[in-house]
Amino acid sequence: MGKITTKIPGAKILVAEDYFINQELTRDILELMECEVDIAEDGVEALNMYEKKEYDLILMDVQMPNLDGYDTTKEIRERELGTNRRIPIVALTASALSGDDQKCFDAGMDAYLSKPLDFGKLEQILKKYIPTKVKN
Repeated sequence: MGKITTKIPGAKILVAEDYFINQELTRDILELMECEVDIAEDGVEALNMYEKKEYDLILMDVQMPNLDGYDTTKEIRERELGTNRRIPIVALTASALSGDDQKCFDAGMDAYLSKPLDFGKLEQILKKYIPTKVKN
């Protein structure tokens, strides 16, 4: 992990993650980058939050109770049909097995990050998907 140098003030990020320690670590990193962070503890809560607020990006754990990240992403993509809305969704997974990235892309995710989070890779993802908010 490297030093956080990028600031993304006001970027609204939804973190869908069921594990408390990962929630707090991800929140801390994003808040150091001056992002606004909301946490959903499962896919059902993530869908509800997605409907109520405009987010710039969703970090989506793939393994959650009630509704996993794959099915949550598919549901979001379904809800986006016929709209001009398409939110970037980035998979978060502790599993780095061959083919996992393709499973994420097949579900409609835009990118893939392994846990534990690498600051530099997270910065690259945010710069790519919400460049208008990035300040260096």
